Amino acid sequence: MDLAPSHPDTFFVEGEDRTRHEFSLSSDFQPIYSLAHRRPVGYEGLIRATDAGGKSVSPAELFAKAPHGEARMRLDRQCRTLHVRNFQRLGSARGWLFLNVDPQVAAEGLKFGPFLSQMLRSSGFPAHRVGVELIETPFEDEKRLAAAVEHYRELGCLIVIDDFGAGYSNFDRIWRLKPDVVKIDREMTRRVTVEPLARRMFTGIISLLHEAGAVVCVEGIQTEAEALCAIDANADLMQGNYFSPSSPELPAESACHDLFARLIAGHRADNAEFQSRQQARLKPYLAALKNAVQDLSLGAEFPQAVPVLLKLPCTRRCYLIGADGLQIGADVEAERNARAHDPRFEPVQPTEGTDWQTKSYFRSAIEAPGKVQVTRPYLSVAGPKLCVTLTFAFDAPDGSQQVLCADLDFAALAGEDLTFGISTSKV
Repeated sequence: MDLAPSHPDTFFVEGEDRTRHEFSLSSDFQPIYSLAHRRPVGYEGLIRATDAGGKSVSPAELFAKAPHGEARMRLDRQCRTLHVRNFQRLGSARGWLFLNVDPQVAAEGLKFGPFLSQMLRSSGFPAHRVGVELIETPFEDEKRLAAAVEHYRELGCLIVIDDFGAGYSNFDRIWRLKPDVVKIDREMTRRVTVEPLARRMFTGIISLLHEAGAVVCVEGIQTEAEALCAIDANADLMQGNYFSPSSPELPAESACHDLFARLIAGHRADNAEFQSRQQARLKPYLAALKNAVQDLSLGAEFPQAVPVLLKLPCTRRCYLIGADGLQIGADVEAERNARAHDPRFEPVQPTEGTDWQTKSYFRSAIEAPGKVQVTRPYLSVAGPKLCVTLTFAFDAPDGSQQVLCADLDFAALAGEDLTFGISTSKV
């Protein structure tokens, strides 16, 4: 098969009726921006096609015309050759070029002879500037795909997983392929601005991908709100029409510099406003918790120290933990919470001696006595519902260290605030 066709901008395919169809191909490039650098650091090559009558044909329609096998392989290779040629003509001296590859094509490619290394060599384009972007399509033989990915990695290319969170682009593929870059699915990007659960999970997912050793790109960004969510979640790279639509030409590197300056200033202002809202909402709970600690320090019995805290509308339960992490006595619950008990979770209800020493909220309190600690929302098995826990380590009258804990109903506390609880606070 021709490794670098002399006319990669024309594709011919024979239809089921044996009619020969001709398509004209061209490249668009969409910039991939780095927040830290405030400029494009890469570009995704996107195929554009028209039929013989001049009608635009979508990439999905175009590839549907090429059945699996040699025709599909030839089309895929033509697209990549075309993108490399056109990208070089545009003169980008340092940016990555991301080339989309179907996992099926990647796994079967070597059957049709070597391609990418020879095409890049003949084009004079360095492999370390190529990101092989595996698109989200079903492919059952992940072992064969892993072998193909290793081939690309040995060439010196970046390995990129596209549309993470959709279909087959999941954590199993991350663990198997160990990509250098992971692109978050567009639908997840959309949801983070409208669904509180998606917003809270977003930060955690990006953190996990970082733990897996991947740079994270949030793609499909259409609005300022989506861009701010990506910044808040600590994404590395961003892509979408909000910054720049795809185009046959490359934008100036400084085109979005002012936009990023506004985004960073807006993010800083949003954080300050969030901190103010959080402090205002938690203020009565913090005051009641500190008063209860003072009473306990002076020798008050636990049930008599917390009634004011329990009467506040979002408090569900209070409990004491000793310095060894073991619960002292039983929970003292708000009346509304006791009525809402789910009998299915009775086996995991906390009791005296329940061991909390592995919980981060206990360790945070022990490490910073005299300061209220506020957790991020988490699922409490005592509910089971999302809760926020306030903790305060203090010295009991007998000289031992104890930790007073109060679980607050997160949904009631947050209301419609999508950002509430994203960050951990220390008061």
